[in-house]
Amino acid sequence: MKLEARAAAVRDVPEIKRMIDEYLAVDYYSHEELEACVRDGNSLFYVVTDAERDGTMAAFFYALFAPLDEALGILHVREKPEALRGYSGDTPVGVYKTASTASAYQKCGICSSFIRDLEPVLRARGAKLIVATAMRSPAGAIPMKHIFREHGFDPVAEIRRPWEDMYLYCPYCGRHHCICDAVFYMKKLDDTKGGDVGE
Repeated sequence: MKLEARAAAVRDVPEIKRMIDEYLAVDYYSHEELEACVRDGNSLFYVVTDAERDGTMAAFFYALFAPLDEALGILHVREKPEALRGYSGDTPVGVYKTASTASAYQKCGICSSFIRDLEPVLRARGAKLIVATAMRSPAGAIPMKHIFREHGFDPVAEIRRPWEDMYLYCPYCGRHHCICDAVFYMKKLDDTKGGDVGE
């Protein structure tokens, strides 16, 4: 395999949508929403393709830059976690929003590479933190747990059923209104006072 990363383009949207439907949740995003994400100047939306397989999409990674309060809404977090209480709502943060890797390319370190490589980009844009939510299945599995831990993220809150109000089909719980919970992760990018993780 010969993997190549590049910025996502509108032409990639149908395949990104297919991957989301297959690996994450059916109809989590519409085509129109994905096109808006790809075009958004605050987005860091990348795809990885396999040059040896006619440009087959191996993975995508979607991150963005936003004020903290907006980021919490984007991540479906209804109440500000205790660890973030010392940060104002307009604190600039990076958000690791959505990622997926096709089964044939899993365990190749693709998602890990994005998490590592985008951190300095977000830092350069002024982000004080990076935040993310990781799905926890009804069986208790958190697929992103080890990757976030490896890159210095701390779990700071349990989020109960963050996607329950959305109409989609979740392959993990088997419902159209997802009952999976999530774990909220954060990583500080500077020494700004904002409360210590684990307080």
